[in-house]
Amino acid sequence: MTMGKRQLVLAALVVALGAAVYLNWTFNNNLLPATNAATSVSDREYGQAQLADTPDVSGSSKATSSASSSVKTNAPVSTYFSEAIVSRQKARDTATELLEKTLTSAKSSDTAKKEAALQSALIAKNIIQENSIENLIKAKGFANCIVFIENSECSVVIGADSLSQDNAIVVKDIVSGQSGISYDKIKIIANK
Repeated sequence: MTMGKRQLVLAALVVALGAAVYLNWTFNNNLLPATNAATSVSDREYGQAQLADTPDVSGSSKATSSASSSVKTNAPVSTYFSEAIVSRQKARDTATELLEKTLTSAKSSDTAKKEAALQSALIAKNIIQENSIENLIKAKGFANCIVFIENSECSVVIGADSLSQDNAIVVKDIVSGQSGISYDKIKIIANK
């Protein structure tokens, strides 16, 4: 039984996706130490960075656009990020398994296989971009962060009591530079 070019390409995409998932898991388990959270912003003007409000325990909403940017390292924040990383990985693993079944199934149509290959490539691309963004944000001094890219939009959750406008702009600059996502499609959330 000989494999055609199409099957070889699909197999290569599945292997690349598996490697990307493994690398993402590996990099997310190796947390970088926190460095100085103070950053400088160049003279470029991006407009106002919008920060999302997060509810506190009592249910009321507190604005997260305070001028200070203290980085939180307590157990509930670490637990949140650990659980979010595991949850994201489980969802990706499930999606990857379904796509792999579609790619390898003899019953799948050529159209379904093409769509599965495109979805696999998109997942791999998102994994690489999310990982790069997370590592760069951590290098700016935030010990905990997680990035979610989906449908050309990005949500960034940062483990901090609050985030200054300058730091929000730095985060948006990192996200846009690594992913090409426009600033208005980037949401930054400070997790208390």
